[in-house]
Formats: sequence, structure tokens, C-alpha cells
Amino acid sequence: MEKRIRVAFSALLVTLIVGTVGLILTEHLSLAQAIYLTVQTVTTVGYGDVEVHSNSGHVFLVFLMLVGVGVMLYSAGLMMAFLIEGQLAGVYGRRKMNKKIKQLEDHIIVCGAGRVGRQVLYRLRKEGAPCVLIEQQEDLANQLIEEGFLVIQSDATHDETLKKAGIDKAKGLITALPDDSLNVFVTLTAKGLNPGIHVVARMDQLETEKKLLRAGADKVISPAILGGRRMAMSILKPISVDYIDTVIHDHNIEMEMMELKIDQGSCLVGKTLSSSGIKQQTGAMVLAILRNNQVISNPGAEEEILQADLLIVFGLREQLHRLEGVAANIIKLKSDNTFENTF
Repeated sequence: MEKRIRVAFSALLVTLIVGTVGLILTEHLSLAQAIYLTVQTVTTVGYGDVEVHSNSGHVFLVFLMLVGVGVMLYSAGLMMAFLIEGQLAGVYGRRKMNKKIKQLEDHIIVCGAGRVGRQVLYRLRKEGAPCVLIEQQEDLANQLIEEGFLVIQSDATHDETLKKAGIDKAKGLITALPDDSLNVFVTLTAKGLNPGIHVVARMDQLETEKKLLRAGADKVISPAILGGRRMAMSILKPISVDYIDTVIHDHNIEMEMMELKIDQGSCLVGKTLSSSGIKQQTGAMVLAILRNNQVISNPGAEEEILQADLLIVFGLREQLHRLEGVAANIIKLKSDNTFENTF
């Protein structure tokens, strides 16, 4: 709509300029009189106070009436539609949304809002993660804007689109386009603009995985493979699958997993899992420890927590929040030179 309005007003401006110049040349009117008569003609007002004397002037006015009035009516119709359909509010809303996108930092860019991309958006919203969607289909983009998402309606393979989404400040990008070749291209483009961004890519064909990894994807996921595994396990171990569904997806229970980075000075550094009190005082459970790119699964009670460890923790949301607060506590030096932590 905006593009059509710009074209219509450009055509109207050209008509006014051509009409003014034509009347000056044919009728030798002054600039003010030529503009006045041109506007009278295209708006069909016609006061008749400026007369045309030459045949060439009459011919030119006939041409101006046919063309100018048509352009004027078309422009007026578009403007009415623009106002009636609430497009002015839409333009204001898009400007406001673009301003919010520019202010984002450490956000996630989602490319494509198909069946997979939409589920990604809903999960990110549930987790409270800031995100921006890039979707080319206008209807789908408008629908998600109405749902409250930040959306850029454009082609995700273009550099300018990713820059508009703030890729230089984003911490992650998920490309969930339906075509594998497009996901490869988006991955290449994203890594070229921000080499440090974490990219998760969707694939449909198995042979695409190596291409995506070569393009720079940090993680490649196949919805078909994950769905197939899930369906097989639902037949082989239905009770276990139902239990996991209940624990993880039940909104009333709100069980979640969290990655907890142990920073320098944390009161957990140097403690074993049993002496840290994580389980006893927060209720959260440490499932694994990532240390120096190695995963320690199901760590024992005497496993020591070291600085820069990444704890993979499972528990209720409130338990995980409590653990975050505990891990952030700093060891304090007492006046008698003995150490006491705030745990």
C-alpha cells in the first residue's frame, strides 16, 4: 500500500509539473496562473477566471483533463483506502516496532515462521528471550505482528535484512526456512556479517548437514529425525515418554533445564556437589558438568565444582532462579582472615 501511494503521488506531482510547463508554453501564462489553472483542471473545480485562447492550449487542457483527473482520482482513492483500512496506525506501529528492534541486544534472530519457526518463536517467548522474526510472506508476518512479535517482512538471505534485524548485536540466529539451500545461504551470510554469532540451522535432507556445518552452522537439527525418534520411543517406551512430557511440558509443573556458568569468585567454586548444598537448599539437580569441552554425565556427589564449569541443571523454575542467585554470591573475607561464603 505504501509503495502504491508513493507512486500515485509521484505521478500527481509529475502531472502538475507537466501541466504548469505546458500552459506556460501554449498560453504564455505566468507561473502562478499556470499552477492555478493546472490545479483547477486536475481537481475538476474550474472557476473559469483564467481563460484559454489558443487551439494548442485547448488541446493541451483536454489532455490534462484526461490524464490529470484520472491520476487525481486514483490518488484520492488510495488515500481514502489508506485511512479507512487503518494503514496510518499500521505505519506508526511498524515505525515503533523498528525502533524496538534497533534497541535490542543479545537477542535471537529467527528466519522463517513456518511450522517449525513458529514453534521456535513460542518457545522463545515462553523463556522470555528477546527475538526478532524475519518472514517474507506478508500475511504470515502481519499475523505474528498481531500476536506481539517483532517482525521484519523481508528476505532473510539479504545482507540488509539481517543488518536491520541487528545481527551485529545478536547472540544467536535460528534459520528454519523450508528450503535447505536457503538455510545454507542464510548461515553463510550471517557468519559473514557476524562471525561470532551462534547459528542453529534446520535441515530436511541428510546430505545437507555437512554443507550447513561447512557454512558455519554451530548446530544442525532435522525436525523429521527428531519426530521419528520420538514416535518410535512412544511405541517402545510409552510410559517413559509420557512421564517426560508431563515433567517438561506440563505448564502447572514448570520443570525446566538450565545452563549455569560458574564464574570466578562464585561461592560454589571448590566445593563438591554434596557440600555445595545445591540439591538440599534449592531442590535443583545437576545432570551434567561441561568442563574443557568434555561432558561429565551424572556426576557423583564428590565431584568438585571448578571455575568456568558449565552446570546443566534440572528443576522447577523457582528452584533454578534460586540457584542462579546462590551461584552469583561472592566469597567474603572476614576480619579474622577466615573465609565465609554467603550460601
